[in-house]
Parts: sequence; structure tokens; C-alpha cells
Amino acid sequence: MMMNVLWMMTALVAGFMVGRISMYSMYGQVDGEETEEASAPQEERKRFRRGRGHRTEEKGQFWSVGSPASGDVTLQREGEHPTVVIHPDSDRIYAPAGGKVTRLFPMGNALLFTTDFGTELYIQAGDRNDELLVRHYRPRIVQNEVVEKGKLLLEFDRAGLVTEGASAEVLVCVENCFYGGEVRLTAGEYVKVGEEILQVCEKTAQESFSKARAVSVKTS
Repeated sequence: MMMNVLWMMTALVAGFMVGRISMYSMYGQVDGEETEEASAPQEERKRFRRGRGHRTEEKGQFWSVGSPASGDVTLQREGEHPTVVIHPDSDRIYAPAGGKVTRLFPMGNALLFTTDFGTELYIQAGDRNDELLVRHYRPRIVQNEVVEKGKLLLEFDRAGLVTEGASAEVLVCVENCFYGGEVRLTAGEYVKVGEEILQVCEKTAQESFSKARAVSVKTS
């Protein structure tokens, strides 16, 4: 009787040990990975997290404004209304992004253009609003027309303007960002049609929180 009891106890102990060994063989790799991450230096822990798909840095979205003309960039001015001025090497102006021609000025040399991402641009050819120069401008769009990037907006006579003593430079000015955001000037010394000259960067949540907090402190 005693021998039977001892045999049964031995069998139970052996079964328990086999079960423990099987359990470690199934989960030991995962446990080892977690231990490795926990004991790794900070940079290594970041690498582990990136490998699992976690974002380590939040970046805001941005949109590009292309150049409406090709030529040398003669001015880039920051401030309340960021501005880029181009000395064109052709007689045509194209849509810098998808959007809508919200206003076409009577002379036909300037327009307000609202992009699909809510940025209002003032675009002008020449530096004078002299009615005697109207014959040098030929708009190829109408007011309230919706266009795609690269659509021909305006043709103008550069040589005729210069003969009249007027500039033929093309100006692009940011009038408003209806959805907010920061404007960055990104043009090089020379740009091609459609090449980025401005970036409109979305406000990050942190920036919005900081500005709201600053306003709250001032008003309290």
C-alpha cells in the first residue's frame, strides 16, 4: 500500500515538472524579448518601440504652393503676408495649386486665388495698375472658376511692359490662411513652374494648446 502511494506521488511530481518545462518552452522567447527591452539602454528601447509600430514623434501635415511662373527669385519676404517675387522667363502664369479664382481684378493682371487647403493667395503680373497697360494682359480664366494645379491663368506681354517702363515680375503673396497654420518660404534662386515656393504647415496640437494657454493667462 505504501509503495503505491509513493509511486503515485512520484508520478505527480514528474508530471508537474514536465508541464513547467513545456510552459517555459512556449513563452520563454517572449519573456526574453521583454527582458531584453527592459534592460537595454534608452536608444535601444526606442528602437524596440519603433519596430512595433509606435510613433516616437508627432509631425504636423503640410501643403505645397507651387510657383506660378518659371524664373529667377528676386525676393522672399516673411512677415504677416509672406511674399515671393519672380522675374519670369515666359509670358504665362499657371495655377500654383488646386483651388478657385475668387476674384479677378478689372485690369486682368491680378487675381485672388483660394487653394483647396484654405490658403488665399494674391497673384499679380507687373508692378503697376495703370489702365493704359491693360492691353498687355490676357486672362485665361473667369472669376469663381475652379481649377487644378497647372491650369493656365494668365498670359501677358513681358516685352511690352518693359517698353512701357513697367516691371514684368510676378508676385505671390499669402493674404490669409483660413484654417490657420504657419507659412514657410522654400523657393530656391531659380524655380520652375509648379516647383514649391511656399509650405503651409498645419498647427500641431501642442502649438494650439500653447497659444490657447497664453491667451488664457493674459485674460485671467
